[in-house]
Amino acid sequence: MSQKSVCVTYLLWLFFGLFGIHRFYLNRPCSGVLYLFTCGCFFIGWFIDICLIPGMVEDYNAKYDSMNKTTTTVTQVVVQPVYQGSPQQQPYGAPPQQPYGAPPQQPYGAPPQQPYGAPPQQPYGAPPPQPYGAPPPGAYAPQGNYPPPYGPQ
Repeated sequence: MSQKSVCVTYLLWLFFGLFGIHRFYLNRPCSGVLYLFTCGCFFIGWFIDICLIPGMVEDYNAKYDSMNKTTTTVTQVVVQPVYQGSPQQQPYGAPPQQPYGAPPQQPYGAPPQQPYGAPPQQPYGAPPPQPYGAPPPGAYAPQGNYPPPYGPQ
C-alpha cells in the first residue's frame, strides 16, 4: 500500500464515481458498496464527493504514514519480591485469630446470633407475639361495635 494521489482520485471519481471506485481506491469499502448499489447514493453523494475527496485522501495518507512508522518502545519492568514474614505465634491454648472481616466463630453448641435489627426468635412452643397495641391474652376486652382486636371476633 502506498500513498494515494488527489489527482488519481478525482479521475476515478469523474469516470467511475457513480460505482464508488474512488472510495474503494481510498480503502473505504463500505461506502464503496453503498455507492455501487445506489448509483452514487442517487447522484447526490457523488456530487458531494467533489468537496470531500481532498480530506479523504489526506486521512488515508495520514493512516498510511502512521502504519509505516516503526517505533520501538522499551519498557522496563521492575519486579520487587514481596517478603511475607512468618505468622505471629499464638500463646499456647489460645484460639486461632480470624481473618480480618470474618464473622466471629460461635462456641460449639451455642445458639446462632441474630443479625442486627432482627426480632428475637421465640422458643419452641411459645405463643406468637401479640401485635403492637393489642391487649395481652386474658385481659379485659370491651364489648360492642369496636374495631378489631377489641370487638367480637
